[in-house]
Order: sequence, then C-alpha cells, then structure tokens
Amino acid sequence: MPATLVLTGAVLADERDWLARLYALARARVPHGFPAEETRELVELRDAITLADAMRLREAVAHAAGIDPACLSLDRLTVHGCGPVSLHDDRHNYPGVYFVIVVVHSGVLGIADARSRARTHETGEILLLDPHRRHALLPAGRTSREHPYERTHSPVHAEHDQFMFLCFDVPRRLLRARFQLPQASPRASTVAVHP
Repeated sequence: MPATLVLTGAVLADERDWLARLYALARARVPHGFPAEETRELVELRDAITLADAMRLREAVAHAAGIDPACLSLDRLTVHGCGPVSLHDDRHNYPGVYFVIVVVHSGVLGIADARSRARTHETGEILLLDPHRRHALLPAGRTSREHPYERTHSPVHAEHDQFMFLCFDVPRRLLRARFQLPQASPRASTVAVHP
C-alpha cells in the first residue's frame, strides 16, 4: 500500500523568517484567503515571491529532502491557504502529480490520513503528499472521523485555524519510490516517517 503522507523529517530552519513574513503578508493582503473545507491558491502573493526566492527555495528543498532539483519546476510552485478540511482526495484536480509541500504556517492544524491523528507541523517543514489518496487537515489530536464538516466554507480568520503552504507539483513518475511503504496491515496508517 502506498503512503498518503511522507514526513521527511526535513525542516528549512534558515527560511523561517522569510516564511513568517510571507504569512504576515498573506493575512494583510488576503484576509479571506483561508476558507474552511477548501484550499485556495493565493495568487495575490505571486509578486511577493521573487525568482531569487523561488530558486533558493528549490535548492533548499532539494538538499534537505533529498529530491533532485530537476524534479522541482519553478513553473509548478504555488502558494495556498486554507482552514480545516475534512477527509477528501484531489485526484480529479491533480491527476498526474505528487505534492512537495513547505509549511509556511500550521497553527494547530496537521495533515492526517483516514486512520491517523493529526499533529501540527513546523514552519519550514517539508512534507510529501499524494493528492490521489484521502487526506484531511485537522486540529492536532483529532482523527478524520472526529472532525465535523463545515458546510458554509466560510473564511477562517483565527491564526490557529489557518494553514498556509508552498507547493511544488511533481510528476508522479519522479517521486513514486518515496511513497512506497513496506508490507503492512491493511488497517495501518499510510503516513510514512523518514522514508
């Protein structure tokens, strides 16, 4: 069974100040950019991420997470915001890619699969996510079964309920091996740690 989420154990500590400034800018420019139950691309921040920023980020992610920099296209780098999100998959919207995520701001939220409990993520933490598999963004300690669906999809304004991340979309063939789990029980969580 392939992994849903890979916790690489890599954190871009040198980028934390820059990421914190990016989050503060998002809150100022796009105060409604963190909706519950959906992820929004924060296109209003495109001009805030210079080519030099993107190139530095690509090299740092590649080095820290052991990913070939050629896999991380600058044309496929986006920035997103959201609030808590119930269990879902994104296969329809992202049919051919895996996500390489850099956490900008986590609040009390964490990514979980259908069986695991969420835990918060550090600013600068690098995560690998398979959008074809069911995943959720939940308050720490909660499972997807314990999370109520928010029907209004209203913007979330409290910092602790906001999640922001940078994402490289990577063709699946280039990262498939990172998502392979050893044979496990069918009931096991599909969150892999330090592949």
